[in-house]
Amino acid sequence: MRPRCAAVLLLLALGGCASAPRHRDPAAVLALERQAAAAYEQGDMTQALYRYRDLLRDLPDDDGVWFRLGNIYAKLDQPQDAIEAYQRVLQHDGSNAKAWHNLGVMLVRQAQAAFAQSAQAARHDDALRDDSLAMAGDLARLGRSAATGRKAAPAEAPPAPAERARGAGASP
Repeated sequence: MRPRCAAVLLLLALGGCASAPRHRDPAAVLALERQAAAAYEQGDMTQALYRYRDLLRDLPDDDGVWFRLGNIYAKLDQPQDAIEAYQRVLQHDGSNAKAWHNLGVMLVRQAQAAFAQSAQAARHDDALRDDSLAMAGDLARLGRSAATGRKAAPAEAPPAPAERARGAGASP
């Protein structure tokens, strides 16, 4: 085999290993879950983001992890990433009302931003600017709860897998 072909094969093999799940021992995964949840609860979204992303390497199909990531992205004002995380949850569980709610909140926010941008860009088109401003205003009002006047926000995450296990009587 030529040296160049051997090098390409070696790189392909190593690349495949890098993307495979880590399969850490359960105690390490549980510790990482606790660190991620603690960062989230303390409001340290940057640290929570790193921890939950790391956790995905061990739990790539865990809806609770994806849901929390969606909320983190929403709080970090990364709407497209939030939308993708909520959609990931909904691919597995199409009846997850909180994920549907949060997806809707993020889409309304994106639509409001798009209409606001349209209004700014429509310098020479008064009718379009006025329509865009009206739509942005309507969406802003839609995003507020009529009863409380508070801004619509993503629903909070369900318990992390470790917390669910404790609640079911399993030992941590």
